[in-house]
Amino acid sequence: MRKRLRICAKTMKKMITLLPSLALLFSALAVPVEGASDEDISFSDVPDTAWYAAAVTYAASVGFAVGSDGKFRPNDPVTRGEFISMLSRILLPEGIPEEIPVSPFEDVPAHKFFARPIDWAYYYGITEGSTDTTFSPNESIKRQDASVMLYRAEQLPELGVLPEIAEGITFLDAQKISVYAQEAVGALQRQGVLSGDTAGYFHPKDTLTRAEAAQILGFVHRYKTGHSHEYQQVGTMSPTCIYRGYRYFQCACGSRYATHDIPALGHDYQQTETDPEAWTVTYTCTRCGASYQESLPGEKPQKIYDGNAYITYEDALSLVDRLEAMYPELIRSYVGGQSYWETDIRVVTLGKGSRYIFMNANIHGTETVTTNYLLKVLDEYAYAYVKEGKIGSYSVKPLLDTFTIVMIPCSNPDGRALGTYNSAHGVNLNHNFPTNWSYDSSGENGADAGSEPETQTILGVLKKYAFEVVLDCHTSGEAIYYADYDCSSTLRTRSYNIANAIKSACGYGLYMYDASPGMANYARHPYGVPGLTIEMYPYTSGTIDCTKFSQYCWSKLSTMPAIVMSYIK
Repeated sequence: MRKRLRICAKTMKKMITLLPSLALLFSALAVPVEGASDEDISFSDVPDTAWYAAAVTYAASVGFAVGSDGKFRPNDPVTRGEFISMLSRILLPEGIPEEIPVSPFEDVPAHKFFARPIDWAYYYGITEGSTDTTFSPNESIKRQDASVMLYRAEQLPELGVLPEIAEGITFLDAQKISVYAQEAVGALQRQGVLSGDTAGYFHPKDTLTRAEAAQILGFVHRYKTGHSHEYQQVGTMSPTCIYRGYRYFQCACGSRYATHDIPALGHDYQQTETDPEAWTVTYTCTRCGASYQESLPGEKPQKIYDGNAYITYEDALSLVDRLEAMYPELIRSYVGGQSYWETDIRVVTLGKGSRYIFMNANIHGTETVTTNYLLKVLDEYAYAYVKEGKIGSYSVKPLLDTFTIVMIPCSNPDGRALGTYNSAHGVNLNHNFPTNWSYDSSGENGADAGSEPETQTILGVLKKYAFEVVLDCHTSGEAIYYADYDCSSTLRTRSYNIANAIKSACGYGLYMYDASPGMANYARHPYGVPGLTIEMYPYTSGTIDCTKFSQYCWSKLSTMPAIVMSYIK
């Protein structure tokens, strides 16, 4: 009788996972191999690209581990009885010799497949059981316990001690390896039988899986038989636009695996359809027909402003920014200058034409509803343009293809913030323009003609563009001041005709006045173009009510820009 190698039964603990060099950690379905034999080992739950595919198919081919019902169940735990049985099939392929006596374990029935392997393992000291009279064959085996059993099996002549082929390492969880298993684990790691996970952990007390057992015991079997895999490529699966292609490899022993490393072709998307109503563009792959939709650049054109509320200057600029992003080819804005308080004064352009009209608003800080009006013009006219719609009876697109409306939605942001008629410098900005300017001891006209930064901003805009009509929006009185008495008769007549066309829509009164240092008057002198002052709210000596914007302003003046462009066209 061979000398028995003793080990405490309580040392049967769990073993580490071997991550093979062939481990291909891709998730894929098992797929047929082009050119492979019909006799190839195949399990429905073992993808050819799984890291354990080669080990499982080898184990099944040589017979030390098998599946059932077409499945291998690679992630199921291995029991103590199963592990000893697989080990004995490798070392004793002819079976357990009859002279091996029966073990003393009462929980190992003689008819069970693991009975004689357990007798053999007990006889040669590979294990002593869980107690003196029990083996616990149906209990899952721990990685470190399987390591101990395998290491002790190396003391038998049927196997022998494997050569060391790897540099020794210290696992990051080495302190968790039980003392009784440390020698076995270290030796098997240096022999190349075991390795930690990709992070360097051993997991000694985790359950050994069937896939891990196939890998570890397959290593032992190849060492014992001297078999060295010689894989040949046996087939391919071509890549698609979405999935990488496969290459399949097989050894004469029956071991097989697949790599998933042929790069996918990649979709060749081409724009195939644009739907302006849905604001989408469709792209279709020329190879496989797959398609997807994206929104067209920018925000879908839509009306976003009703005007029936007071709006802060900051919110007004945010609205301009949003409209500019929504209609990037139609609306542009830039900082034309700054106020006395160094607040940026925004200039906005609407249209694509090379002819220009100018609209100014809120030159008096309390006339807040005029800003609402210009913002509403931006919103409504831009939307009508892209939809090829109308404002009133006027088609907007041909007008804005011919003209560009240049506007300053708020030329006195400081006064607006203060709630004062004049600027933060105390100047009535509409009395600060060079034409007919005179000094006023109160300071309301400014220190000099055009002295104020707000005035200079407007003067810069008037100089920059060759305007054909200038519209200065004010409140209140529902009136149109179309000319001064110093105008030429030709300019007076032209201004009157434009004002009268606007009156036909709104019913406002038409008036002339003495020449003044106002903005509209400056348009007439020196530029010689019609300059109209529009008082666009019923007369009031109190606060303008912006909630009545649609009722008092937009309902009567929505077509004013279209009327002006149509008249001078």
